[in-house]
Amino acid sequence: MNRRHALRALLATLVAWYGVVPIPARAQPRVLRVVSVTGNSKESITPTLAIFREELKALGYGEGRNLSLDFSAGEFSRERTRQLAAEAMAKKPDIIFAQHGAVHAFADLTKTVPIVAIYSGDMVEAKLVKSLARSGSNITGVQLLGFDLVGKRIEVLKELVPSIKRLAVFAMSAHPGFTQEREVSVAAARQLGISIVFYPLANPQDLDAGLVAAQAQGVDGVVLFPDPITLSGAPRIAAFALQHRLPVVSGWYNYTDAGGLVSYGPNLREAWRRAAHLFDRVAKGADPATLPIELPTIVELVLNLKTARALGIRIPPSVLLRADRVIE
Repeated sequence: MNRRHALRALLATLVAWYGVVPIPARAQPRVLRVVSVTGNSKESITPTLAIFREELKALGYGEGRNLSLDFSAGEFSRERTRQLAAEAMAKKPDIIFAQHGAVHAFADLTKTVPIVAIYSGDMVEAKLVKSLARSGSNITGVQLLGFDLVGKRIEVLKELVPSIKRLAVFAMSAHPGFTQEREVSVAAARQLGISIVFYPLANPQDLDAGLVAAQAQGVDGVVLFPDPITLSGAPRIAAFALQHRLPVVSGWYNYTDAGGLVSYGPNLREAWRRAAHLFDRVAKGADPATLPIELPTIVELVLNLKTARALGIRIPPSVLLRADRVIE
């Protein structure tokens, strides 16, 4: 009896015994092991991480089916972020999704595992990639810093409060891109007839003393560079600004959501969506070294009308019409 006849005989026997024909076992889909760490707070990242997950789902990835995603947050602690990154690497991930300070932590731990990054600073200056056009490393992703937005924020604040003459600028001095942001700010302010006082921040504890010093020096407005320190202090800054009637502009909407007056910067939801598409390309075999670092293509102006009323600021119709979101 040849092999084919033998298989037929076996099937006939199974049908006779059980009345069913066995179904071949289906091949189980490969599960991508993904670890995700942010250097920022869980609270600040959760909304955009949800968008990342939704976009991955739309692209065909299902947690528990062909994807596992472990997420943790360093809560603005460099030491904790590095510890979490090391713990994540012990899980032998296929792909890393790193945000902000965690990008450095993972970059120090691996040069081979693909990293999809969301980064607030200048990735070239930080030596994470060789160029924005072609990363040349195991990292691809989205850079939130756009130098063209720096001057626009000062212009928006001047539109809201035309009497502004002296601005305080708060920024993390070690943030890659700080020097160029500072130069662009000075140039933009000079064109508007505004002087600037810089308050470089080494850690979140510097914020309180800086705010008090700025208020004592008679500044009539504040600019917050979008970096981890100003983000971590958003609620405190918003409360101080309201108490001392200081108009403040930030680069991220987290500040406006925390009670601040206005923000102008990249649409963070869109940035996380773009990161999901880059993740998809890497998951399908693209080499991160050949991929670009994407820059923000969609920016948004967010106004907090409640805060504007408390500060006695009447929002000009020209600004109100341009607002992408208004907080009542």
